[in-house]
Amino acid sequence: MENRDDVISISFVTPVYRGEEYLSALVEREEAFRAHLEASPLAIRLIESIFVCDDPVDGSAALLSSLAVKRPWMTVLYLAKNVGQHAATAAGMLHASGDWVATLDEDGQHDPFRILDLVQSAIEGGLDVCYARPRGAVHGDWWRNVSSRWAKRIAAFLVNDPHVRIFNSFRLVRGEIARAAGALASYDLYLDVAFRWLTDRVGSTVVDSRDPRVGTRHSGYSLRSLVSHFRRMVMSYQLRILNLVTFGGLLTAVFFGLVGVSAVLVKLLAPARIPVQGWTSTIVTIAFFGGLTVFLLGIILDRLSLTLTRSQGRPAFFLVDRSRDGLWSKEARDELSVSPR
Repeated sequence: MENRDDVISISFVTPVYRGEEYLSALVEREEAFRAHLEASPLAIRLIESIFVCDDPVDGSAALLSSLAVKRPWMTVLYLAKNVGQHAATAAGMLHASGDWVATLDEDGQHDPFRILDLVQSAIEGGLDVCYARPRGAVHGDWWRNVSSRWAKRIAAFLVNDPHVRIFNSFRLVRGEIARAAGALASYDLYLDVAFRWLTDRVGSTVVDSRDPRVGTRHSGYSLRSLVSHFRRMVMSYQLRILNLVTFGGLLTAVFFGLVGVSAVLVKLLAPARIPVQGWTSTIVTIAFFGGLTVFLLGIILDRLSLTLTRSQGRPAFFLVDRSRDGLWSKEARDELSVSPR
């Protein structure tokens, strides 16, 4: 039996909600990938594939149970009720034991063989989280591609984190970080934000990916769920816009405070220069106290945002062991260049 200490181990995690149509093909592809690694000199092995049944609406659970009977490397978890993709993924990560944990969608748009690209980019780039960046459009609808791209740009600006632009469900995460993020995943927390709490070593690599649902009547997400998705991502951060609002309120209060003082001096020293009485003091008073109110409100909201982040379990520090990355050698890179895809 091969010593686990001599290889880099990988765990797959796949949340399942409506995947009956695609799961058989996905499992066969994972089995082929696993066999390829077993037969290759690469110091890397797929040790398990964890499917998390998020109270599926079709026959996915029964299908997975039958597929797992003759595949001891498959594990099927059953959640008591539907909790959503991120929480289901977090549950799977808590049960994963690999050095690296790769997350894949149930519909087969994420090719298991592409995990090798992520492993190479992660180890050679010294990353803890590596996302697969799709080459070209993923969704069939142009509005889905455009809205997704712009939503991530807006979110990146609001939360002051450029990595938001590369967030997606096809990712490779260092095992310790994946399990810690799974443990931190409280209600309504965006899983990728938990990764960012634990590490700044986040990157991406380009892969081919396309949604197999293109041309079908249903999409993986409704407009309502996409909006909720965006809200959870933004609210899991401390918002940079609160700092901008607070600073803007302070500047407004200071500026109109100075204007008010100058108006009083003009009134006392040169009253003839103010032909209309009352308007200046009214406007300055409203603007000054409006700016002061915005400033104080910004402070309160910033404190609330910080309290929310703390309540979600953000740690002050996290330890990680990257010593096993040395098992990825030059020979592994050479073998990867000729690996079937």
